[in-house]
Amino acid sequence: MVLRRKVFGNVVGVSRFVFRFADGANRRVQIRVGKPYEVSFREWACPVEIRGFEPRYPDIRGGDSVQALCLAITLVRLRIEDFIEKGGRVLDPDNGSEWDKRMLRAAFGQRTTTRRRHPESR
Repeated sequence: MVLRRKVFGNVVGVSRFVFRFADGANRRVQIRVGKPYEVSFREWACPVEIRGFEPRYPDIRGGDSVQALCLAITLVRLRIEDFIEKGGRVLDPDNGSEWDKRMLRAAFGQRTTTRRRHPESR
């Protein structure tokens, strides 16, 4: 099974940032989300990458195009959150201002938690 196409394909969304690493080094990054494509019946894939930060990810799979797209954007948010938790900072490439968690949630979605209730406690 091929985990991603060789060609990224059409881009549907781009965000640019400067990542400041815990050691003080800066790196310009470009987040790219591609147009979802059909792999097979009830399987879609969406290319996604944070260019300049990590190698391109496998195309993210979902049951339909919307799910694949949402999961790709969720991956981006999770990778940025992990970067920040390890001491990194996310900066605006134009003015150097720091993106706080509120701004990141507005751009890439909010982490949700689901409380599972034990079946016997209903």
